[in-house]
Amino acid sequence: MIDVITWGKANVALGNIAVTLVLLTIGAVLLYLRPRWGRRWIVAVAMVYWIASAPFGSALLIAPLVHRFHSIDDPREAASAGAVVVLGGGIRAIKTRSDALFDPSDSSSLRTLEAARVFRLLDGRPLVIASGGHTSIGAASEGAVIAEGLEKLNVPPSRIVVEDQSLTTHEQAIIVTRLLKSRGINRFVLVTSPTHMARAAAVFRAQHADVIPSISALIPERSSRPPFFLPNEDSLQISDNAFYDYAGILYYWSKGWLRATPAEAGP
Repeated sequence: MIDVITWGKANVALGNIAVTLVLLTIGAVLLYLRPRWGRRWIVAVAMVYWIASAPFGSALLIAPLVHRFHSIDDPREAASAGAVVVLGGGIRAIKTRSDALFDPSDSSSLRTLEAARVFRLLDGRPLVIASGGHTSIGAASEGAVIAEGLEKLNVPPSRIVVEDQSLTTHEQAIIVTRLLKSRGINRFVLVTSPTHMARAAAVFRAQHADVIPSISALIPERSSRPPFFLPNEDSLQISDNAFYDYAGILYYWSKGWLRATPAEAGP
C-alpha cells in the first residue's frame, strides 16, 4: 500500500504528460465505442485542464486551503516563539556518471526564503529547524539542502538544526515536536507552502504543538503575470499542489493523524 501511495504522489498530476496521455487515450477509446460519451469526455478533460491551468481556476481551487493563513509581518505575532520550523518541499538532482549536484525545488526554495525572513524579523533569536529526510533522489536530505540555503541567506549555522529522518509531514510533526520539546520549546513558527499549511498545521497541532503558521510565497516572482483566463505552467502546478493536498488531508483524516488521541490529549 505504501508503495502505491508513494508512486501516486510522484506521478498522478495533471502536469504529468503520462496522465494527459491516459486521459486522451480513454477519450479515443470512448469515441470509437460510444461517440457521444467520447465527445463529452474530451470536452470535460479540456475544461478541467483549462480551469486548472488558468490563474482564475487555480485561485478558486486553493482558496479553501489558504484563506486562513498569511505570512507574518509583525514580530509580535511570534514574540514568544522559540524556533522557526521549515518543512522540506522536495529537492532536485543533476547526475552524471558517479557525481551529482543537489538543489532545492522551487517549493523548498520559497520555504527557505520565508524561514530566513521570519528569522530576521525575530531579530535572529530563534532556532531554525530544517526538516526533511532522504528521498529516492540520492544521498542528500531535504533538511541538509535547506540548511545550505539558510546559510546562504545569512542564518548563522549555530542557529540551524537539521532534522533529516522524516519522510512525511506526519513524521515531521512527531520528530520535530519531540526535538523541540526536549529543548523546552513548544511554541514555534511553522513555515511551508500555502496549499500545504492546512494539513501541516493540523498534524503538528495533533502533536500538541503551539504553531504559528507563516506561509511562503505561492510561486517565484515573475517579470509579468499572464491574464487571469490564459493557461500557464505556474497555475497548473498550483492546481496540482492543491489536488495533492486535498487528497493528503483526506488520507490523514482517515488515518486519524489530524486529531490528538484521547490518551495523548493535554489537560
